[in-house]
Amino acid sequence: MPHEGFTIPPPSKGLDLVSPIDAMDPATALELTNVFPGATAPITRFGYSELVDLSASNTGVKTLTAYNKTDGTSEVIAVLDGGTKKIFKVTAGVGTDITGSTAITQPNMQTEQFGTRLYFCNGTEAVQVYDGSTVADSTFTFPGGSGVTLADLVNVSSYKERLYFVQQSSLKFWYGNTQAVGASQLTAFDLQYVMKRGGRLLFAGSYTNATAQTATDLFWAISSEGEIAFYAGSSPSDTNWALVARFVIGKPLGYRAFVRVNQDVWILTQQGIVPLSALFQADPEKALLLISGPVNPYISTYSAVITFSARWHGMFWPQGRRVFINIPKSESQSTMLVFSIDTNGWCVYELFDQEDSNTISVVDGVPYYGSNHGFIYTAENGYTDKGNAINFSGRTAFSFYGSRGNYKAFKDIRPLLLTKKGLTLSLGIDTDFQRKLTVDTVSTGVAVSTPWGSPWGSPWASPTEYLFNRYAVRGQGHSAAVRFGGSVNSAQCQIFGFEIRFDQGGQV
Repeated sequence: MPHEGFTIPPPSKGLDLVSPIDAMDPATALELTNVFPGATAPITRFGYSELVDLSASNTGVKTLTAYNKTDGTSEVIAVLDGGTKKIFKVTAGVGTDITGSTAITQPNMQTEQFGTRLYFCNGTEAVQVYDGSTVADSTFTFPGGSGVTLADLVNVSSYKERLYFVQQSSLKFWYGNTQAVGASQLTAFDLQYVMKRGGRLLFAGSYTNATAQTATDLFWAISSEGEIAFYAGSSPSDTNWALVARFVIGKPLGYRAFVRVNQDVWILTQQGIVPLSALFQADPEKALLLISGPVNPYISTYSAVITFSARWHGMFWPQGRRVFINIPKSESQSTMLVFSIDTNGWCVYELFDQEDSNTISVVDGVPYYGSNHGFIYTAENGYTDKGNAINFSGRTAFSFYGSRGNYKAFKDIRPLLLTKKGLTLSLGIDTDFQRKLTVDTVSTGVAVSTPWGSPWGSPWASPTEYLFNRYAVRGQGHSAAVRFGGSVNSAQCQIFGFEIRFDQGGQV
C-alpha cells in the first residue's frame, strides 16, 4: 500500500497557548522561538550587534529612550546602574556622560519628551531635564504647604500641550501651564474619590479615541488596581473638563507597562494585554483577548514571578511591522513576546544572552536593546547574535491528517525551507499530544551554489536556496505535531510548510 501524504502549513499565525490541543488552527504553533510569523512565510529573526560598550563606566542599562532633535537627528539616551548611576547620550556609536549635578540613586526612570526637553522621573530624585546639551533639575514649583517636592514625582507624560506628573504613593497627579517647561507652579488633581478601588496612580496621559470618521483626544489615568478613568476637556482647570468613561481591567505590571502602538495604547497587565481602543468597543474581558489572547498564559506565568517591575515594557517598531513586549524571567534575565502587525501572530524571542534585553526602545526608526552588562545593542540587525549563531525552534499544532479515528504509522517528513544549504536541522514528530524527549538531527547537505559572479560557477548562483529533501521519522498514533529546530549563522531560514507521509491503519 503506498504511503499517504499530507501537507502541514507553516506556523504563520503564530503561537496559540489557549485553544484545545486537539482542535487548533493548523497554521498556529504550540511553540515558536526565534521564528517571526510575518507577512510572508515565518522566518528566523534577525540578530543584534554592539552599538556601544558602557560597561567600563557602569553596569546594567536600566532606562533606554530617545531624544529627538530639531535638526531631524536623534540620540539614544541611557540611564545605567552601578556604583554611581549615570545618564549617557549615544551619538555615532559613542557614549557621553551627561549626568547632572544631582546624584541618581534609582536608574529606573520614566521619561517624556516635551518640546525640546526630555524629562526623567523616578520618585526618588528631583525631576531631571535634558535640553539637548545638559541635564539639570527641573525648575517647576509647588503651592506652599503642599509638602510635595520634585522627588515625589514618579511618572511623566503630556496631554494637550501640558506636562502631567504622577505623585508616587497617591492617587494625585500634577500638571503644568500650557507649553510650560519650568519656572512655574504645578497644579494638583486628586483622583482618590474617582478611583473606587483605591491603590495608587501609575500613569496619566493622552489617548486618541477613533470612532467612525472622527477622533477625540482624551486624558486617561490608571491606578495600581487596574481602574481607568477617562476625561474630556483641555485640562482640569477648564470648565469643559468632564469624566466620560471608567473601566476596570487587570493590575498593570509597572510604571512603564504601557506601549503606544500608532494611536492606541496597550496596557500590560497580570492577565494579558489590554488595548485602550478595545475598551470602547467591547467589555474588558473581550478586550483582554483581542491582541494577546493566544499568549495570555505566557504573560500570566511570568507576571506571577515578577509582579511589578520597570522591565515590563515594550516598543513598537513600525518599519519592522512588529511590537516587542519585554518579559522579565528573573531579576536579571528577560525574554520577549513579539507581535506581527500583519498576521496578528505572536512568537518568542530568546537572545543568545538573556541579560541582553534588560530594556528596549526604538530610536529614529531603529530598535535597540540595553544589556544588564552595560552594553547597548542595535537590534534586528544582521544574522548573528553578536557573532553567535541564532538558535530557533518550533512545534506545530497537532493534526489528525484528515482522519481523526484512524491509527497511523508515520514514515517521513519533507520540509520546504528557504535557507543556506548546509544547515543542520532537527526534525521529528510528537504523537497523540505527547512530547518526545529528543528529535532527530538531519543534515541538509553541503551547499552547491557559488557566490554571485564567481568565476567557478553560474553568475546567478545564490547563497540561499529552497530545500525540499525527505527525511525519515518514527512514530505511531492518531495525531502528530511536527517539531523542528536548529541554528542559523549569517543567513535566515524561511519555513513554507511540511509534507508528512504515513501508512494509515483502521479505526481504533
